[in-house]
Amino acid sequence: MKFFSDRTYRFLRALVLAVLRIAHPCVKVRGRENIPEGPVILCCNHSAFTDPIWLVGHANLPTMPRVMAKQELTRVPVVGWILGGLKIIPVDRDSSDLTAIKTSMKTLKEGNKMVIFPEGTRVRNGKESVAHIGAVMLSVRTNTKIMPCYLTANKRFFGKIDIVYGEPYLPQTSCPKPSNEELEQLSAKLLKTIYAMGEEL
Repeated sequence: MKFFSDRTYRFLRALVLAVLRIAHPCVKVRGRENIPEGPVILCCNHSAFTDPIWLVGHANLPTMPRVMAKQELTRVPVVGWILGGLKIIPVDRDSSDLTAIKTSMKTLKEGNKMVIFPEGTRVRNGKESVAHIGAVMLSVRTNTKIMPCYLTANKRFFGKIDIVYGEPYLPQTSCPKPSNEELEQLSAKLLKTIYAMGEEL
């Protein structure tokens, strides 16, 4: 499929954000200056289908980042076509999706940014969740920094939206090829960091 141009991406970003601001007119963004040039993996908590729009839209990136999302979305009429144009990386959450992993690694090695929601699915405010290891694994394999991000979980109509872009970092591992157990521990630490950013607001 042919991807949208960066110009089209910027137009769609502005249009959709304008619509979302009707429901949430007060948006406070912190830490946008932390976003580095070059590749980085933005990792955020996930509670609503609009999360990628808020996160990517207010990052003000000149070029499209690639967002990892469940492959079921690509099968929805019209929505699937739009997501395809926006360079979404579909992932099969029920298996080790090697195609998604290879595409993500290639994306990062080419100097592009990615967005990954470590929880893997939407989690309602106050619910406990477990982080998947994908983001940390990609970070370690490609030597790409992770940027923890926090987005208001309880999005009530006309309520304020807070978006926080944290400090990028490289996970510290005991060896170049850490075990799944170590990746799980680092992923849990990442998720804890993300939610801690929200508690500080």
